[in-house]
Amino acid sequence: MKQVIALFVGLLLFVSLARAETPQRVEIEVTGMTCPFCVYGTEKKLNGLPGVASAEVSLKNKKALIRMEPGQQADLNAIREAITDAGFTPGKVTVESDQVAP
Repeated sequence: MKQVIALFVGLLLFVSLARAETPQRVEIEVTGMTCPFCVYGTEKKLNGLPGVASAEVSLKNKKALIRMEPGQQADLNAIREAITDAGFTPGKVTVESDQVAP
């Protein structure tokens, strides 16, 4: 019986820790891109930022989607600076947490 209770408590602790470290997702408008090389350069800059798990840039939608590592907070100033350094103009930003199914 003690093992069952310990297992149950362990599972509850695991689930609560998993929810506490829900990764952030940042979507930002990027204006000025005209070709696939623009996308590549912007993705490379964004993926080089600390705490970034992945960055995908869409030429069609003129947006970048940045997923942060679990437990890492997005540095919006660094993201804007990376886009500017790539030669483009950062726009509207939306920050969300990726939802983990219960």
